[in-house]
Amino acid sequence: MPVGHDGRRTPRGPVRLTIVDDNPFLRAADGTVRPRAATFHRFAEALVRAGPFGAAQYVIPVRTAGRDEGGEAQTGASDARQSRLAAVDESLLRIIPSAPFDGAAGYLRRLPQMWRHNLPLLRRAVSGEHLVWIKVPGSNGAAAAMVADALGVPRFAYVVGSVREVVATSTRTGPSRIAALGAAALHDALTGALTRTGPSVGLGPELFTSAIDSGDPPASSSSARPPDDRHDGTWRIAWAGRMAPEKGLGTLFRAVTLLLAGGRDVELTLLGDGPERSRLEAQAQTLGITEAICWEGYVGERERYLAALQASDLFVLPSLSEGVPKVIVEAMACGLPVVASSVGGIGALLGDGERGRLVRPGDEIDLATTIRSLLEDPATLRRFREGGMSWASDHTAQRQAEKLVGWMRATFPSLPWPREAPA
Repeated sequence: MPVGHDGRRTPRGPVRLTIVDDNPFLRAADGTVRPRAATFHRFAEALVRAGPFGAAQYVIPVRTAGRDEGGEAQTGASDARQSRLAAVDESLLRIIPSAPFDGAAGYLRRLPQMWRHNLPLLRRAVSGEHLVWIKVPGSNGAAAAMVADALGVPRFAYVVGSVREVVATSTRTGPSRIAALGAAALHDALTGALTRTGPSVGLGPELFTSAIDSGDPPASSSSARPPDDRHDGTWRIAWAGRMAPEKGLGTLFRAVTLLLAGGRDVELTLLGDGPERSRLEAQAQTLGITEAICWEGYVGERERYLAALQASDLFVLPSLSEGVPKVIVEAMACGLPVVASSVGGIGALLGDGERGRLVRPGDEIDLATTIRSLLEDPATLRRFREGGMSWASDHTAQRQAEKLVGWMRATFPSLPWPREAPA
């Protein structure tokens, strides 16, 4: 029986599942493993609870806090913010640490070492399993599929997006851009190969990696701020995510500038951090909107994050590239009307305009005009708020996990699934 880092036994279920993920994790001083930012593991935990898996094996890149990808001490580096994130529940996910890497360039640089380290690790993990769930694009996707096929273990690809679309919006130039494009082409080619050679799930509005829990504070709680209750006249706009070029924050900054120039009192709250922050701070200063922005940084505490959303009037996601962004569902669950770019799966999430407003990506005039018209329309705000809350309540992590378990049963009927109780 597998044993976690704290010595607790983690029993397997009748269907033995291994999950291969690519999000980076950190091992803290107390031995717990915590995500650097992503929330996919929470969905994986929900799936284990929803299905007959016992403890699933969870193969993830793990770096020791305060050390670089090669294990050397990081001078001046700080992983303090990660210590606030909830640790992986090792009674549900038995962690198998794979070799870490840092970004696209780090992936290419360490590819030979990663394969030498991870291939034997994957062989040990997959041997004797019933099913392998491979999230792609991912650093171990091709290796995991190759090992599963060699051992005769069924596997499926869980496609979360395209690396090429993300890199295309990057501000990189010269050799670093060429390296990033090369890594993106490799990742996407491997994703295509996995979907052609085995079952796959492509994320969409009805099956995605939801981060909403059924126990999350409802928007009707006392902390919620009704969208048409603006007695002080300030328009409070929220954004959340990773500060990267593809998120289009420059467009949002220019839209805020236009709203302020039009005499509106705007307060923009940014929930997140990332490589673009210093450039964005400089841009805000150049535009003269620094005083209108609240830089909250990365908010790891779930309650504080949801409370910050609930205290806003509108959620805006001006991305240039997206898959199926969980932050929109979180905003809707908190009762926030949404304005977002019409890219990726956003249109479907918003019901093609039935649950929120869609704007052209990169167009600050369209964004500013849409924000103004929506915030001046209480009836539409209320309709979006109620429709979004209702839709989000039907798309919690628990319900999405149940849908995926149902898909697994239908796709792999020969596995030792327990008999389902009659409805």
